[in-house]
Amino acid sequence: MNSKQKQFVLITAALFVVLVFFINIHAYFDSSRFITGASRTSQVLNTNRLRHPNINKPSEHKSYPDLRKLKQLRVIAVPDMHRVYVLSGRRVVYIMHARVTIQKQSIITSGKQGQQVDYVGAGHVFAGDNWTALSHQSYIIVPTTIDQNAVAKNWLKSDFDFPGTIQLSRPDTQWLQTLPKNTKITIR
Repeated sequence: MNSKQKQFVLITAALFVVLVFFINIHAYFDSSRFITGASRTSQVLNTNRLRHPNINKPSEHKSYPDLRKLKQLRVIAVPDMHRVYVLSGRRVVYIMHARVTIQKQSIITSGKQGQQVDYVGAGHVFAGDNWTALSHQSYIIVPTTIDQNAVAKNWLKSDFDFPGTIQLSRPDTQWLQTLPKNTKITIR
């Protein structure tokens, strides 16, 4: 490689590093993309690991942490962002794609779980799997069918309303079934 080619490669690499740096700085300071009560650095790291929403895959490209070993465990659901955050203290340990149809409140998990739940309302029949009860009428579920039709891979784009639920992908709900009893879940 001659000296001109080396200079070109170095300048191109430097410009790429500067571009990546500015994109990350902008993402770090854009407050509309972050939740309060959690470190921004942990939110950026976990956001970078997110997959596209898919009902059959985990939300992130990493393995699930053991919920029983996390200190100060809490869960925050943000309906406007279509996300559920799992925190250990102020550190985000996992982010999940979600549809949240529960009003703003704080809920303590009851520890009750099951395989299937059905809801009939507004002339439609909704079914979900792998449910975890949050309160008397609130659940974490995987939406499976609407009026006998299977839910699409990206369930966030569909326009059905399964009231009183936090809807997640199948692997995410199975993982959250290991939530310790009395874990606080905040709906913002």
